[in-house]
Amino acid sequence: MKPNRTGKLNKAGMSVALIVMAASLAALPAYAQKKKSKVNIESDQMELFESENKAVFRGNVRARQNNVRLNSTNLVATFVKTKGGGTDVTWLETKGGGVRIQTSSQTITGDRMRMNVKANTAVVTGNVTVIQGTSVVKGERLNVNLNTNESKFDKGRVKFSFDPD
Repeated sequence: MKPNRTGKLNKAGMSVALIVMAASLAALPAYAQKKKSKVNIESDQMELFESENKAVFRGNVRARQNNVRLNSTNLVATFVKTKGGGTDVTWLETKGGGVRIQTSSQTITGDRMRMNVKANTAVVTGNVTVIQGTSVVKGERLNVNLNTNESKFDKGRVKFSFDPD
């Protein structure tokens, strides 16, 4: 659905946009929590491409759910329509400018993130850094399985720095 001439979405478009926003960010890797809670999103712009089944958040994207924050330049949520008239987010992807995911115990940064929502897996690529306490791990590609809470750097050389205390 395209904005009208004044640049505003009509009521139907806004409803779909809000559903997509809430569903998409609730599924982000750092957001994968058992208890669903309110998701807050801010961006400079948001466009809904209903015919392409995607929502694009552009410019200074900030998302928060509980104690988890995501910052990126752009975020694309791809979705499918359900039989009941709702939407299910299938893919999330950050584009053009990096990503930062911060929890109470970890910070993950990289150039890009792509998440398969259904499989509950995510890949962060390009200058990936994971910081937890005084430990720092750097690499080119981090694969995360949120079902098993396992993560693996699997491309390029990995650098690990930690304080033995």
